Amino acid sequence: MRLKDVVILRNEKTTDTSKPYIALENIISWDAKYIESSIETEGTNSVFKPNDILFGKLRPYLAKGFIPSYEGICSTEFFVLKAKKGYYTQYLLYLLLSHSFIDYIKNQVAGVKMPRTNWETFSSIEVSIPSLEVQQRIVEYLEAKTTEIDKKIELLGKKRDAYNRLKTATINRAVTRGLDEHVKLKDTGIDWIGEIPVHWKTRRIKDEVEVNKLTLTESTSPMYKFRYIDISNVSSEGVISFIEEVYFYEAPSRARRIVQKGDIIVSTVRTYLKSIGMIDFDAKDVVVSTGFAVLSPIKSYSKYFYYLLRSNHLIDEICALSSGVSYPAIAATRIESINIPVPPLEEQKQIAAYLDERCAKIDEAVRIIDKQIDALKRLKRSLINEVVTGKRMV
Repeated sequence: MRLKDVVILRNEKTTDTSKPYIALENIISWDAKYIESSIETEGTNSVFKPNDILFGKLRPYLAKGFIPSYEGICSTEFFVLKAKKGYYTQYLLYLLLSHSFIDYIKNQVAGVKMPRTNWETFSSIEVSIPSLEVQQRIVEYLEAKTTEIDKKIELLGKKRDAYNRLKTATINRAVTRGLDEHVKLKDTGIDWIGEIPVHWKTRRIKDEVEVNKLTLTESTSPMYKFRYIDISNVSSEGVISFIEEVYFYEAPSRARRIVQKGDIIVSTVRTYLKSIGMIDFDAKDVVVSTGFAVLSPIKSYSKYFYYLLRSNHLIDEICALSSGVSYPAIAATRIESINIPVPPLEEQKQIAAYLDERCAKIDEAVRIIDKQIDALKRLKRSLINEVVTGKRMV
């Protein structure tokens, strides 16, 4: 039978935004779970009822599905589906989120950057579904097994969060107090800094670095090829990844800031993302978005300055000075004016070396936990796929 034989497409639309709203970003891929966010909606949305199935038709390979227990509105990038009589809603969701179904549909979608399926293609997919009694038995089995796995994932997640909090606390303390636990302190009178060692100074960021000193100009040869870093290429943990190399004439208009080894890049848009990275590699022909402020240390030690900028206290200060709600932004000149603690240069190097060692150990522990979580998630998806496809009998 085809999907259209087991579900009805609820095609009701509304411009009323007073009801609870669900965006694609609110649903965790593969897990059929909702996460809170501050995402708001305008314009036309789809209406859903309790016990409907929401399935993401934009980039369906992300496997975003959810069953709400209440009435509300959602992005029109969801199919809103109602199970026909004789079909168990939770079973159908498991089916839609099985590897076999997702692998099939991702080969049927149109579009390269933003592939999207349509109702005609989606509803025509052939599915094999057991009796209602077997559906219910499968759901009960999967609910029990996946709950066990989810509990293990949750415990590992809490352990990972504890390590990340330790890393944050370690950085915060080292860049504002140094490594000597018995050093005498003085009050800076600056809220985000508080007390610092008596022999440290406070200076403005612009006294320690040059900001945006190298810029790509329109006179650049159109055949000039470079590696381009956008905001999306820098994770909240400071990890930088490159998109493909691009020629000048292909690059986005915001590709203008030239960087050098030792520079620190700080996102000036959507500052809550904490996109702060260090160029600690060969930076020949690397250009970053104008959405970054490029800070080139001239007096401070680069690695210490990077850790300082990754301090949660300083990140919070940058966010507090940003303007805007949905896309908070800050001018580079505003960042320049922020006061920071400045230890002697030799002490900066000692702090950086200490943090390199400590953070590397914490990062390795987190990496091991992430591998364990990933293995459990793969086990969960494999289990669902085997059961709904009949490869494992229950």
